[in-house]
Amino acid sequence: MKNVKISILSRLIVIVALIFSLSGASLSGEQMTGRQIMDKQKQLHESKDEEFKQDMLLIDRNGNTSKREVENYYLKTPEKLTKTMIIFLSPSDVRGTGLLTWEQKTREDDQWLYLPASGKERRIAASGKKNKFMGTDFAYEDLRPENLETHTYNLVGSEAVGGKDCYIVEALPSTDQEKAESGYAKRKFWIRKDIFLSIKKEFYNKQGQLEKVSVDEDLDNVSGSMWRSKKVTMEDLKAKHKTVLATTQRKIDKGVPDSKFTLRELTKK
Repeated sequence: MKNVKISILSRLIVIVALIFSLSGASLSGEQMTGRQIMDKQKQLHESKDEEFKQDMLLIDRNGNTSKREVENYYLKTPEKLTKTMIIFLSPSDVRGTGLLTWEQKTREDDQWLYLPASGKERRIAASGKKNKFMGTDFAYEDLRPENLETHTYNLVGSEAVGGKDCYIVEALPSTDQEKAESGYAKRKFWIRKDIFLSIKKEFYNKQGQLEKVSVDEDLDNVSGSMWRSKKVTMEDLKAKHKTVLATTQRKIDKGVPDSKFTLRELTKK
C-alpha cells in the first residue's frame, strides 16, 4: 500500500510540473501580444547612454555614391525620456550640421536642425517630421525614439529572416496627432524571437503602399542582453535610393553628460 501511495504521488508531481512548464511556455512564446514584444525589446536593449560614429553611404538609382561621416550621442534621462544628437563630421559641405531631438512624454517630441551656413538652429515643425533628413532615406520621424504610447502594436505572424525566426509586429498610429503628422499609415517590425531585436522594418505610406524597407545586419552583443547592428540599410523603393550606415566606433554607458544635448552644443563651432 505504501508503494502504491508513493507511485500515485510521484505521478501527481510529474503532472503538476508538466502543467506549469506548458503554461510557462505559452506565456513566454506565441501568446505574447505585439505590445508585450515591443516592451520586451525596449527592456532588453535600452542603455543609459551611448556615443558612436558611423560612415554614411548614399547610393542613387544609377549606383552613384557619396560618403559622409556622422557622430551620434544618446542619453536616457532620469525621467526615462530619450535625448539624441547627430553631428556631421565630413565632408566639408555638411560638416557641423546637426540634429537634436528631445523626447517628450505628453506632447510632440522637440527636434532642431542646425545648418552652419545659416548660423542658427531651426525647429522642425510637427508637420515637417515626415520629410527626409539631409538627403538621406530617413525621415525626421525615423530618427525619434519609438513611442509605444502613440501606437497600437499587433502580432500579425512569424517569419524567418536570415535563418532566424522572427515575430512580425504591425505598428499603427493610435492618436489623432500621430495619425495626422506621421507620413506612415503603418509599419511592420521583424523582431528576432531569441534576442527580441528588430532586424527588418517596412514603412507604408498613407495610401497603404510599401514605401521603404530597413534591414539591420552584422549584429553585435555589446553588453549583457543588449545587441546592436553594425550595418543598417534604408531603401526608398520608389526613388530607388539607399542610405547605408556602418558603425565604426561605439561606447555604451560611459557617461555622456546631459549638457551635450543643448542648443548651445548643437550650434557650437
